[in-house]
Amino acid sequence: MRGILPFLLIALFLAAVLSIFASSRPDGLERVAQTLGFSDETAKEPVVAAPLPDYTVPGLGESKLSTSIAGIIGALVCFFLPFGLYLLRKK
Repeated sequence: MRGILPFLLIALFLAAVLSIFASSRPDGLERVAQTLGFSDETAKEPVVAAPLPDYTVPGLGESKLSTSIAGIIGALVCFFLPFGLYLLRKK
């Protein structure tokens, strides 16, 4: 774990800083839906609620801090989920 820690810290730093510069423009799928004219036909209520909707932390609003924390949470999930599965498989 000690050898992984510097890389995890770098990933968390990058997630916190670079997420602030994320584009507010629609992503590829949303853009195609708008271009082809079926974006208004989507369900009004999602089937499954997103844990971090629109890359923000619920309760913090749509601020740069909220986006940065959402980036950190995403990076932690992307690290610990596979790492946890690796540890379970190793046993």
